[in-house]
This record gives sequence, structure tokens and C-alpha cells, in this order.
Amino acid sequence: MPEPDGTTDRTDAPGDGVDSLPEAILPRHAHRRAPAEPEPDAVEPPDRADAVGTPDEPEPIGDEARAEEDAAAEDAVDDDRDDTRGDDRDDDRDDTRDDEEPAEAAPAQRFVPAGAGSRFTPAAPSGTRRLWNAVTQKPDGGQLLVAVLVFMLGFGAVLQVRADDEDTLANARRDDLVQILDGLRRQGDRLDDHVGELEADRRDLISGADTEQAALEQAQERARTTGVLAGTIPATGPGIIMTISDPGHRVNAILMLRAINELRVAGAEAIQIRGHGNDSEVRVVADTSFVNPDLDVLAVGGQIIEPPYEVVAIGEPSELSGSMTFPDGVVDRIQEQEDAEATVDEYDELTVDVLHEPKAPQYARPAPEDEDE
Repeated sequence: MPEPDGTTDRTDAPGDGVDSLPEAILPRHAHRRAPAEPEPDAVEPPDRADAVGTPDEPEPIGDEARAEEDAAAEDAVDDDRDDTRGDDRDDDRDDTRDDEEPAEAAPAQRFVPAGAGSRFTPAAPSGTRRLWNAVTQKPDGGQLLVAVLVFMLGFGAVLQVRADDEDTLANARRDDLVQILDGLRRQGDRLDDHVGELEADRRDLISGADTEQAALEQAQERARTTGVLAGTIPATGPGIIMTISDPGHRVNAILMLRAINELRVAGAEAIQIRGHGNDSEVRVVADTSFVNPDLDVLAVGGQIIEPPYEVVAIGEPSELSGSMTFPDGVVDRIQEQEDAEATVDEYDELTVDVLHEPKAPQYARPAPEDEDE
């Protein structure tokens, strides 16, 4: 017959099977939160007197009862394991939430390598990163609402300013309108006066320009006339050519000077003499000299010319021709010389192209305009 003590210990400790499980079977977080295990109903051991006196009352524990106890113990272990896993999941969720809460304040986190630990340490983002996050961050509903309100406020302010500007005259009093109108009239009068002054200046400028232009043209014309008379510019026009053949060199300086003086009296404006014997030509002007260095040599303006001679004069052809051919005139006097001949031909267009280089006056100078002398 089995010992009562052994039977009692086996029956009274159904939870000993859980306690005796290996530590590896228990969950890894069992040490963190131990689930409250329901204590089995305490089974009071029978009195030893009863066990001894009545050995037939306790039923012996057989193999079937022992198997049921083992199954119950395994179910209890499974229940404890499920409870432990559920608690672990809750703990993991709580830890994850605790870790995610600071992530909202710090978007960028720097992870520590695996060897440094299982948890990461957040790193402070740089200024550029924060600016980029602010620019690229998708606006939420509140930000959009604020932007719309600001736009509407600015648009309303612009409309109000325009309305105030447009309504300034409409809301002005009658006296104010009269003052504004008077100011505009005075401003218009000042502008009209300024326009009149500008027009007067324009007329003066035009008149002055015309006067200056006319004076310039007159000065240029006088310069051309003076140049023709002074022999400094070429001259062209109608005139005559008197050809003198003098193989014996009988025409002297006195006879040639008489011919030039008669042409000037007849109105010759430009005169030149050519000496075909030596291809020399001279422009006759006021200071041109006529001399005979030798008996049979003629020098005009300091230049020796040899016959035949050709005198070209520009002026009225008939007047010039008459001054040379009148009785006992220049032609008759030339033909009186031995072997000398003279002919006069009239032309509608002649050119005097020989130029004279004037000398600067040594003593004479222009007189002041205010002097009467």
C-alpha cells in the first residue's frame, strides 16, 4: 500500500510541474511582468489519524488520473505562455509608441550601428535640412486656410484703396471742388504761358538761323567775288580772246599794259595772259607788273613770257571786243608794229584757271568799323 505522504504531496502540488519547467521554455519577458497565477484550491491534507485509521477512504492515484493531471499542467503552462506573449506584445507596442513620440519633433534621426546598441539616438537636423523640410512639406488644411484668408485680406485692401481714390472727388464738398477747379485752371494758364514762351524761342531760333544762314551765304558770295578779282579762285563765263603774233618782239610792256587797262575799263572781271613761246601763263590782278628787262623781253608779274601771246578776258564779249577794236585803239597800235598782228574773238564760255598767290600786306590792315576814317 502506498505511503500517504507521497500521495498527498503529489495531489496537493499540481502547480509543481510549471515551476519545474526549464527556464528556456519560459518566455524571454517572463522576468519583466509575471502573470498572476491563480492559486489552486488548497487541499488540506487528511489527518494522519484518518489516513491511518481509515486506509480505505483515499483513492489511490492511478495512471489515468496521473495523465489527467499532466494534461492539466501542460494546459496551464500554455495559458501562461499565451498570457506572457500578449503582455510582451503590449509592452512592445508601448515601447514603440514611446519611441515614435519624439520622432515627430525631430524628423531626422541618426541610427547607431548595431554594435553600439539595439536602440537609436536622434540627431539634431541642420539648418538647411530644416529649411528644405519646411519648403517641401505638404501644407495641411490649417495652413491652406490661413493662406486663403491672407489673400482675401490683401485683395480687399487693394479694392478699398481704389474705391477711396475714386470716391475722393465724389465725396468732396462743393467748396473743395471749386478750389480744385481753380487750381487746375491756374496750372493750365501756367502751362499755356510756358508753351507761348517755347514757341517764341522757336521763332527766334528759326529767324536767327535764317539770318545767320543768309549772312553766311552773303559772306560766301563776297568771298567768291573777292577771290575772282584777287585771282585766288578760277573763273568761268563769257568773254573774248585776243591773239597777238609778234615774231620781232615789237610789242612792249607799255602796249600790253594799255590793252589790260582798256579791258578793265570795259568791265573785264578776270584776265590772264599766256605766252605760247615758252608755255608760260600769268593771272593778271591789281598788283601785276609789266616791264621790259631787255629791249626784246616782256615780263608780266615777274615772269617772262614769249610770243605769240594770248589774252583771255571774262566779261561782256561785245564790250570787251569794242574796247580793243575801236579806231586808233589797241589792235590798231599793235598792227602798226613791224610784223605784228592782233585778232579778237568772242566766246560764250571761257575759263580762267590760272591762280595768283596773294602776298600778305606788310603795312595795311583792316580799319575798325567804328572809325570814320
